[in-house]
Amino acid sequence: MQVSRFNYMVRSPKDPNLVFLYNSFTDNRVAIEEEDIKLEDLFYKIQQKFALNSEEQEAADGLKELGYLLDDEVDEKKVFNDWFEAKVKEQTDYLQITIVTTMACNLRCTYCFEKEQLQNVKMTPEVSEKVIAWLKTRIEQTQCKKLNLIYFGGEPLINVPAIRQIGSAMQGFCQQKKVDFNSGAITNGVLLTPKLVDELKTYGLSWVKITFDGDKETHDKMRIYKGGRGTFDQIFNNLEAIAGKIKINIGGNFNEETADSFYGLLERLKTAKFRNDLGIVRFKPIMEEMTNTPNEPMGSSCKQCIYTDKEIKQMIGLHDATQSAGFRVADPVNLGPCEFYQRNGATIGVSGKVYKCAAFTGMANTHIGDVSSQNFNELGESFLKVSNPFENPKCQSCHFPPICGGGCRANSYTQTGSVGVISCQQNYVAQALQYELPREYYFTEGNSTVH
Repeated sequence: MQVSRFNYMVRSPKDPNLVFLYNSFTDNRVAIEEEDIKLEDLFYKIQQKFALNSEEQEAADGLKELGYLLDDEVDEKKVFNDWFEAKVKEQTDYLQITIVTTMACNLRCTYCFEKEQLQNVKMTPEVSEKVIAWLKTRIEQTQCKKLNLIYFGGEPLINVPAIRQIGSAMQGFCQQKKVDFNSGAITNGVLLTPKLVDELKTYGLSWVKITFDGDKETHDKMRIYKGGRGTFDQIFNNLEAIAGKIKINIGGNFNEETADSFYGLLERLKTAKFRNDLGIVRFKPIMEEMTNTPNEPMGSSCKQCIYTDKEIKQMIGLHDATQSAGFRVADPVNLGPCEFYQRNGATIGVSGKVYKCAAFTGMANTHIGDVSSQNFNELGESFLKVSNPFENPKCQSCHFPPICGGGCRANSYTQTGSVGVISCQQNYVAQALQYELPREYYFTEGNSTVH
């Protein structure tokens, strides 16, 4: 037998004889009470090919069934490589497509990464028709089972005609082809009225994501109209008015000074009329703008998709408070791999150009194709041929390649001009596991223990 390279162990902060074991490839999570057998000692004996006594062998057999131990002949690198190729890069079960309906926005948020690109430009009906044709062809070629559309901007609701045109066409086509159709919009919420929601639902819209950047006082300093007026009351009142109509996901962006204000926001959300409509509630640090590559001036949505120790602590604290308040939270551990790695994950800009990541939208020389063709250009193919994480020395001893794929490749490209550079997220994942595994055991009903 051999020990899986994807195992990660966390010792309980309350009981020195209780260990939590996680495997990033299977996503198995188990609590183990160390009585006569110490897990680290058992793994060491297996790695050294020492003989196991009957009690150790019984424990090893149980761990093997859960994927923490493997037969000697299993080439775990090959298993990972095959999975990454078939189930990530070339998967065809679903299409995940972000559509930028406009780069225009009715707000001027103080930290907006698009502030230098905001223009009164919208996707035209002619481009929308090409997007529809591109999506239909993609569905027929891949024989996918599900289409996920995300409308983005700018502020996507500034261009409702594009959503209407694309949504109605794809909803009908997916019904005809027996493809599950799901769509949502990432919107600031200022234009979100009951009448508009009712209309967009007829075109397949099933969710919206809204951002609150803390309590009213803090939010109104961050997310503002062009003249500087705050937007909290307008957005909150809009959500109250659409209560019961559509699922609402809540996001939020904080910095060192504003993180504590989100506890006040959670209290406000507890009594909101739309509380029962809430899906995921998640707050994250504001990322600095990406720096330029050595060879080409660029800019993007964030400097890097990694966090400082303090940001991680703040994020975990808010995650805990959000769940304690009774709201649904995202798993803080499983990061991806995101659509950047997927041939059938892409962003379509207002002009019909196709990008591998929404962070590149509208930036010169970063598109990977356009909706006139299903083929990707040389840059797009190079993105998909990014070297396997195991080929990078930095990943050789890491437990987490299945959930990061080698980190944020958009960050790698904008920082260095190459997607082959690792943008390491090991510190964040390790700290998230140190928090999440004990939390799952102690605060989730029906926990189970393996002896």
